[in-house]
Amino acid sequence: MRARMILAAVVLGSCTSILAMLAACATDDSASPPSVDAGANAVPVADAGLDVDAEDVDAGPCSDCEWFPKDCTDDVLCNAGPYDSNSPGGRLDPVAKITVIRGRSPSDVWAAGELGAFAHFDGTSWSKVEVDIPESLHAIWLRSSSEITFGRLEHPYTRGMDAGTDASVSPGGWSEQVPGVTSPTYGPNDVIVGSAWASPNAEWLWTATRPTGSGSPPGLWRLRVLPSGVLELGIGATTTQCVLATCIRLGAIHGASADELWAVGQDGATVRVTAADTDSPVVDQFNSQTRSRLEGVWQFSSSNVWSVGYSGTVRHYGGQGRVWDVVSDVPTSTNLHAITATSPSDIWVVGDASTVLHFDGTSWTRVKIAGLGSRRPDLVSAWSPSPGRVWIGGQGVLLSLGAKP
Repeated sequence: MRARMILAAVVLGSCTSILAMLAACATDDSASPPSVDAGANAVPVADAGLDVDAEDVDAGPCSDCEWFPKDCTDDVLCNAGPYDSNSPGGRLDPVAKITVIRGRSPSDVWAAGELGAFAHFDGTSWSKVEVDIPESLHAIWLRSSSEITFGRLEHPYTRGMDAGTDASVSPGGWSEQVPGVTSPTYGPNDVIVGSAWASPNAEWLWTATRPTGSGSPPGLWRLRVLPSGVLELGIGATTTQCVLATCIRLGAIHGASADELWAVGQDGATVRVTAADTDSPVVDQFNSQTRSRLEGVWQFSSSNVWSVGYSGTVRHYGGQGRVWDVVSDVPTSTNLHAITATSPSDIWVVGDASTVLHFDGTSWTRVKIAGLGSRRPDLVSAWSPSPGRVWIGGQGVLLSLGAKP
């Protein structure tokens, strides 16, 4: 009898331990993972549903179905890019995320992203571009007669320029051209490029960057092409300037002219660069009234600038003082990653879980996306050539209104 009681106690204790372990596992699984800044060469984690055509996926019951209709109409965003299996040159890897979109005109648009994804739009259709670049791309510089792209500052790739230091040229005409002149303070792999911007006819392309480790290199760097055709990589702001102006960890940059740009980043960092195309740029810090990470910025003029970021954060600067205004009527609390616009009454903002917002100068509205099925890919890039036309990129998608060029 005593032996049976001991056995029962052991069994009961084991079951209690097992239940405790299961409860602990459930708690661990529900915890939010920490935010991680992936390096420029990081390989993205595959989404199991990305290789399945959205049309073949039954979304089933969902809480957000009103924003994700099945059929494409003129006022709905639809997948119309190089992820289509019928696109010229073949489809892009559906795991690859489009991180940057830039265009010279509605019929000359370029998109680049992870895993060397690269595509071009000629006004009629998107075509996959063979670049043979084994890394993620975050910047595109469209010059008058040439193009430059890169994911790391020390490894630009050019097209339409003299062959670079690497003699190999891709089928698409791209070759690596390591900068022939480099700032002595720059160390390879010191920073992750978040984005880049150059106004038309500007001498310098400016980049917003974050450090790869615990160091504090400047967050502002710039690139130009010397008369000899050699690329020069230079400092946009010194380490001292960036420590004082909190421009160490930046992720986005944009300007309305060659001489004035804005950059935003981690912990609400917001800085203005004036005299940007001269030998002595000036960096000034502003108060964004947020500690949220800012991921996108767009400048119309010195008195009209917008920024967006995590947790549905939107800020606006009206040109007075050093404090930005809080925008409170934004219909989302999800993380926002990019902003593009054609005018103050035509602004597009994109973010996580396939969130797209449009501002008409008076109010914000959410825009529907068709054909995604049960997928809700994060959207991280956007470019608009004219009112009513926009390209939006994310993981396995490149969207436009009504699937039209």
